[in-house]
Amino acid sequence: MSKFTNSTWIGLVFGASLIVGSVFVSGHAELFWNVPSAFIIFGGTIGATIMAFPPQRLKTIGTVTKKAFSNSHFDLKKDIASLVRCAEISRKDGLLALDNHIDDLTDDAFLKMGIQHIIDGADEDQLRNLLEGSTYFMKQRHQKGAAMLDMIAATAPALGLLGTYVGLIPMLNNLDDASTLGPMMALELVSSFYGAFVAYVIFSPLAKRLKIMNKEEETRRELLIEGLAGIQQGKNPRLIREELQAFANIALDTEEEDAEKPKSRFKSRR
Repeated sequence: MSKFTNSTWIGLVFGASLIVGSVFVSGHAELFWNVPSAFIIFGGTIGATIMAFPPQRLKTIGTVTKKAFSNSHFDLKKDIASLVRCAEISRKDGLLALDNHIDDLTDDAFLKMGIQHIIDGADEDQLRNLLEGSTYFMKQRHQKGAAMLDMIAATAPALGLLGTYVGLIPMLNNLDDASTLGPMMALELVSSFYGAFVAYVIFSPLAKRLKIMNKEEETRRELLIEGLAGIQQGKNPRLIREELQAFANIALDTEEEDAEKPKSRFKSRR
């Protein structure tokens, strides 16, 4: 999986710094400050978001945004090694022996949950249903979070245009003084600038980041499910390693090509 080392912060600071720096270098930074425009953009965006989502979802927006700024790195090689080790223990001492090693094998909650289901005697179908159900709800949760950020990214530019209209109406009503048209027009375009900045520099990239993180976590969980199913079936650890390495290679190639997730031979069986 790709590794983000605070790249969200780096990208935001870099992009915002260049834009703000360009404003100051222009020598007319004062023209880019307009309180009514700020009220329209930020107040309107907040209001539209409150209208669009229920209170329970709105309470999570801080957590969602924080997650988008967090590091996202999944070490599939480490996951495969943990699964192979589980397979070796279960082949040697039986599935119940995993109970004595579960804390040493991994600190990942999802993998621990899968191992515990195996210890508790879940068959392959039950194991898949439980783990795929957990993955489904994780995916839905992440998609809902990205939807809120997408909503903000879509609303801000539209409100920027609305703010421009609000300024154009009184300007066009006062065409007698042609000398004021240029300065007034420049001032009203600040609303569009604010809207584009909020959407394309902040919230649209954050929404995209969440979608990438969701895809990576989903692919990782698919790999873990396949490995856990192999352990439950009593497969040879070497065979499990080879299958999971093939899965990981397909997943990495798929990410690079920006295509759909691998399905073929690793598709969950019902």
